[in-house]
Amino acid sequence: MSYENPQLNQLKRALPDPIRNLCWFIFKWIPIAIVAGFWEIISGSVVSSEILPPFSDVVLATWDITITGQIVPHIQVSLFRVASGLALSVTVAVLLGIGMARVQAIENFFEIPLALIYPLPKIALVPLAILWLGVGTATSVVIVFLACLLPIVLNTYNAAQNVDQNLIWSAQMMGMESWKIPLKVVVPATIPSILTGIRQAIPIAFISLVGAELVASNRGVGFEILRHGQIGNYTSMFAVIVVISLIAFFSVRLYELGERRLVQWI
Repeated sequence: MSYENPQLNQLKRALPDPIRNLCWFIFKWIPIAIVAGFWEIISGSVVSSEILPPFSDVVLATWDITITGQIVPHIQVSLFRVASGLALSVTVAVLLGIGMARVQAIENFFEIPLALIYPLPKIALVPLAILWLGVGTATSVVIVFLACLLPIVLNTYNAAQNVDQNLIWSAQMMGMESWKIPLKVVVPATIPSILTGIRQAIPIAFISLVGAELVASNRGVGFEILRHGQIGNYTSMFAVIVVISLIAFFSVRLYELGERRLVQWI
């Protein structure tokens, strides 16, 4: 059943594309504007401005730490950790997902460990990772890797299980060796689902990274958030949060743009 308003659709079609796109852009950002306005109002009235600085001050602080380059080295460290953990999880998850889908023994071996790891908050593993790997990049990369692993594994596994059997039979009839079928047939058929899993994993990567850096790092965005909070510089603390939120947001959007183009090409 459709709940679309025909008159509204007619009005949309009557508007030129630039105006329609502008209106849609403004409409999508209205909730953010409402939150920002509400934040500005309650700061200093309902909540002390020392604890919750005005949104306008946070915007100015965000601009300041970005223009001066104060936050740039920490962003570089955090992005390296996100990229490393995500790349490692993609590599392992794709191999594991396809292997579990195509080989029963692999599925039986990994099914219970993955089921146990899935509901476990990955931040809970930070103390153990510190004990094994120390404070620094290795711990953050491992936490990001574990946090991103399951979404990609599940998407890859489900797609590999549902590959059209006719494609596999056709490859076998054409004389393709069995060990080549996963690479030549299964992987290309699962690429859209793998890309979807990666898209789901990107925000998880940033969430887990900041959590790990809050506890187990002396550099990075999460460390900066903790440092400013400890000295009571809440304006800069919120500014760093805004910066990493924007980076995560635009990372997902850029990935979606590349994903759409890649899927069209495939």
